[in-house]
Amino acid sequence: MRFAITSLAVVLLSLTACSSAPKGQASAEDESMCKEVKPGVVTSVNHYCAVVNDDPVDPVIVTEFEGQKVGFCCKGCVPRWNAMTTDQKRAALAAAVAKGKPSA
Repeated sequence: MRFAITSLAVVLLSLTACSSAPKGQASAEDESMCKEVKPGVVTSVNHYCAVVNDDPVDPVIVTEFEGQKVGFCCKGCVPRWNAMTTDQKRAALAAAVAKGKPSA
């Protein structure tokens, strides 16, 4: 049951993750930009976003969690990550790591 609730929370957060602009304003990044593999060396433990599991990470958008670097597809995902509980973060990161590396 706890895993189901955690998974549901991750999915709900993922639905709007890449839109970091206030409602009614155009976003500097749209979903198509999040789908692109960004240039640079990924130094995070995950190659897919920890919030939007289908999007590759941007190598420059990272944060620390439990001694590891966690990567995100866009700046809009960072506040959503910060709003998660520790258990939700662990589940989301595990799913992102398990997905592997994107094909370039």
